[in-house]
Amino acid sequence: MTTFSTTYPRQLLRVEQGGDYGWPECYFDSAQKKLVLAPEYGGNGGKAIGPCAEKKQPIATFPAHWAPNDLTLYNRQAFPARYRGGAFIAFHGSWNRAPLPQAGYNVVFVPLGGGNPTGQFEIFAKGFAADSLMSPAQAAHRPSGVAVGPSGELYVTDDVHGRIWRVAYTGRTNSASSAAPRKVVPQSVPKAAPPEGIHPDAGAQSDTAATPAPKRSVSRSALAANNITPAMVALGDSIYRGKIASGTCAGCHGADAKGSALAPDLTSKKYLWGDGSYASILGIIRQGVPRPKAHAEPMPPMGGAQLNRAQLATVAAYVWSLSHT
Repeated sequence: MTTFSTTYPRQLLRVEQGGDYGWPECYFDSAQKKLVLAPEYGGNGGKAIGPCAEKKQPIATFPAHWAPNDLTLYNRQAFPARYRGGAFIAFHGSWNRAPLPQAGYNVVFVPLGGGNPTGQFEIFAKGFAADSLMSPAQAAHRPSGVAVGPSGELYVTDDVHGRIWRVAYTGRTNSASSAAPRKVVPQSVPKAAPPEGIHPDAGAQSDTAATPAPKRSVSRSALAANNITPAMVALGDSIYRGKIASGTCAGCHGADAKGSALAPDLTSKKYLWGDGSYASILGIIRQGVPRPKAHAEPMPPMGGAQLNRAQLATVAAYVWSLSHT
């Protein structure tokens, strides 16, 4: 069973020999800021604590589904003193955070001292996904790894185009500025090619420009035959893109609906499930796809979003229109 929630934060642990951190019977509840008993072990929505009270708590937490991929401790002298001994974490980015929008796709810094945080985490570098395109199918870049170089610079790797960024401290820009490394914000480059000297396929087949909605030319008679109105299609388009009701569809199927490694192409007339009819699509979205035929991740009911009956109907109308032009 796959559980989707925005209340289960990512955790930073200080690992000690013999330490018990509660996995898998406990999870950290962000509202209560403590470990509680998971439902699979008798929990009841965060009310039951049980043995979790004796487990070791995380030393820091981060928003759910940011997807941390790598961590490195800063052990050099090039950056200002406040960064020494702290942790840099690469967040690969979410694909489903319903009912909240996609997030992550950044590098975070956590100040540490004596094995514990000395302050709140901060966003060190962002902009990798290019503006608002925070979805696996559309993100320009996704931080995957972080490493400290021999001269104290920070390297950030990307697994979309094979990019590597080098972040170096060059000093304060003026006397009033804070002592902080220069925050390098990557810019989106359409069809970006990898730097010379790495694998030639590293940046192939990706256009990171903002993707408009697929153009549709569905006849009014075809819409009417399915009790669909143009207004329903337009509203479904907005929900699909997460502009209304925190829809999650574009995160997996892509802003152009052409699909990704996580979900199929919705513009095709090849249907993995059902017969492509409006009623069939409505039922599939309502029930979800717990066991995909051709993709690794299941689709929860309504994509994990909290849609009411009218919103569900409009999303189905929009998806139906994509393959009935």
